Amino acid sequence: MKIKKAKILIVEDEPIIASDIEMILEDLGYNVIGIEDNAEDALISINNNTPDLILLDINLEGDVDGILLAKNINKQFKIPFVFLTSNADKLTINRVKRTQPAGFIVKPFSEKDLQSNIEIALFSNTETLEPEKATIFFVKDGNSLVKVKIEELLFAKADDNYTRLFTTSKNYMLSSTLKKIEGKLSSANFIRIHRSYIINSQFIDIIKDGFLYIGKHQLPIGRSYQETLFKKISKL
Repeated sequence: MKIKKAKILIVEDEPIIASDIEMILEDLGYNVIGIEDNAEDALISINNNTPDLILLDINLEGDVDGILLAKNINKQFKIPFVFLTSNADKLTINRVKRTQPAGFIVKPFSEKDLQSNIEIALFSNTETLEPEKATIFFVKDGNSLVKVKIEELLFAKADDNYTRLFTTSKNYMLSSTLKKIEGKLSSANFIRIHRSYIINSQFIDIIKDGFLYIGKHQLPIGRSYQETLFKKISKL
């Protein structure tokens, strides 16, 4: 889902790459509100212009890198950001995960990589779709956005700062917390049964000995969630 003229700030210390990104974004119909190469100027620009999304390199000019800048963005602005970086080592990934980015793109990247990450990030942050009226949503699968019907979702499982969605046909990993996903699943069919699980009650096969079974999946039922679960399911 592309939102026309969404405001995007580019924080990138390589001028040629920044210029290429700006050209791509403008061709896609976005409004590039600025290009900054360091954290200090980026924060000033964010404060003055309130972008809808920030494209954020990890290596920046100065002492503050993109990951530290991302932590400040989370504290001060709550604006989604997508990392653009040539660093994909384990240490960097572990640091990045703690900031809960809306996306992560490894250089060199294609226009499709950039577009799909931006669309997902903006879609996740928009209020234009009311959750209670939504019957479909889009998830990232490689470089594509795939439509998933909400009634096809079996359950969602927390995986650190990510969420794994299990559907009737395929599984997907999302860069969102389970709590954030829960806010979009407002149908009465979706029930929190554990701190790590939200299930679609239409697919429950068996409830036994503190576990719930959906097909071949055995899911634990948290003690604090048992009462709510049994109130919501229909029993004869």
